[in-house]
Amino acid sequence: MKHRGRKLYHLFGGLGLLAVYFILSRELALIFYAILFVIVLALDLVRLRVPAFNQFFFTRFGNFIRPNEATKLTGTPPYILGIGLSLFFFRTDVAAAAICFLAFGDVAASAVGERYGNLKIGEKSLEGTLAFIIAAAGSGLLLSMAGIALPTGIILLGTFVAAGVELLPLPVNDNLVIPLAAGGVMQSVLLWMGSK
Repeated sequence: MKHRGRKLYHLFGGLGLLAVYFILSRELALIFYAILFVIVLALDLVRLRVPAFNQFFFTRFGNFIRPNEATKLTGTPPYILGIGLSLFFFRTDVAAAAICFLAFGDVAASAVGERYGNLKIGEKSLEGTLAFIIAAAGSGLLLSMAGIALPTGIILLGTFVAAGVELLPLPVNDNLVIPLAAGGVMQSVLLWMGSK
C-alpha cells in the first residue's frame, strides 16, 4: 500500500483530534484546535518559503506528504480546521460522525482506489468511492457503540454527501470540505425533522 504512513496519520490523526474534544472541555478543545491550526499553518508557510526547511521536511516526513505538496500547503492545516469547525458549528454527535467519515472514508478510498481503482470517475475511481461509502457508513454505525448514536438514515445521508464531495475536483482541500458538507447536511435534516 503506497503512502502507508500518510494513511495511518490521516486515520489516527482524525481520531486523536476527535478524542481531544471528549477529554478536554468544549472550550479548551476548540482553543487547542485553533492554536494547533495556527502552528501547523505557520510551519507549512515557512516550509514553502525556505527551501532548506522544505528539503529537511521531505527527508524526515516523506511518508506523510504527497510529492505535489512540495510547492503547496499540505493537507494537515485544512484537516485540523475541518475538524475544529465541525465541532464548533455542529452538534457533537453530528460532528463526530462527519469527522469519522473523513478519517475512515478518505483512507479507505485512497487505499482501495490506488490498488483496485480501474473504473475511473474523473481523477478518482468507482472502487475507491464504494470503499469510502462502506468505511464511512461503518464508522458512523460503530459510533453507536461509543454512545454516539444517530439515526441510520442520517448516517447514510452524511456518508453519501461525504463520498460525493470526495469525488469532486474542488479547488479547496477536501479535508476541510468533507466534514463540513456532511455535517451541514446531516444537521440541517435533523433540524428539519425537529430533532435537537
